[in-house]
Amino acid sequence: MNDRRNIRIARIVKDWRGRAPMVRDLIGAIEGAQAPEIEWLKRGQTSFVCRARPDGIGIVVKMRELVTLRDRAKCVLRASRAFRQWRGARRLAARGIPAARPLALLVQSGNRGKRIREWLILEDVQGATVLHWLAARRLSVVDQHALARAVGVQVGAMLRAGLCNRDHKPSNLMASFDDGVPIVTLIDTVAIRRRSNPGEMVRMLATLLIESIGVGVAPRGAIAFRVLRDACAAWLEGTLGRPLGSHKGDRKALRALVRSTARRIDQYIRFHGDPTPKDNPLVVPPPRDGARGKGDFTAESPSTQRDSKT
Repeated sequence: MNDRRNIRIARIVKDWRGRAPMVRDLIGAIEGAQAPEIEWLKRGQTSFVCRARPDGIGIVVKMRELVTLRDRAKCVLRASRAFRQWRGARRLAARGIPAARPLALLVQSGNRGKRIREWLILEDVQGATVLHWLAARRLSVVDQHALARAVGVQVGAMLRAGLCNRDHKPSNLMASFDDGVPIVTLIDTVAIRRRSNPGEMVRMLATLLIESIGVGVAPRGAIAFRVLRDACAAWLEGTLGRPLGSHKGDRKALRALVRSTARRIDQYIRFHGDPTPKDNPLVVPPPRDGARGKGDFTAESPSTQRDSKT
């Protein structure tokens, strides 16, 4: 196990300060392939994401090696991916928009020939990603529309709050159902920016489609239109400063916004190029370096949070 003195706590929420030793021990156990059963969610050459349950507490662990001098400088300036995710989640939470809660951010020094590493500990969000829900094809038509509406309203709510997400992929959205009501939570907040305009809405809605098209699980036209319409309605309500009414003027304004946004989304997707992602988010990589853990979370086995319709 690694020397705990090499791991510095850069950020930790108040209610987790007493668990700091446990977090350091968990990091050492993961590196030494001695951690209790973990579930690997993503693996790269210099980063990984896994789910663990130390002391019965569900958390997600994200590790990234700071390979370049630029990466290390950003860490010192608190502008690295981990620090940006921490700030992005806080900004969303302050505006009442669900996001995975960061619990601790640690920096591991690179002594003995090892690179500097950043470790971000997040609260585990129950459910399955929107991309997995699309791939599984398990939802009723009613629930599909309910989920689409929740995704669209979330886009509009972010823009109304003066924020946007420049990486708004369905694999970054976790969804669960509570008594038939969908709850959509953003689990990757690295690309949250203080920016709000129709162009950012186009980018967010197009990104939702591009990833699903790239892995062959694009939503039906009616579902995609539901996301588009509800996002436009939420944006328009924010612009007008009031709820949309049923009178002709509001209906005409919403139709015009939906049509112009749909055209811009089509152009964005056509100029994007090959939508196939470098790493298929529906396929979980094997455990790294022989570490123990599960790696069987596939498109055929999303979370079963949703309540059955009667």
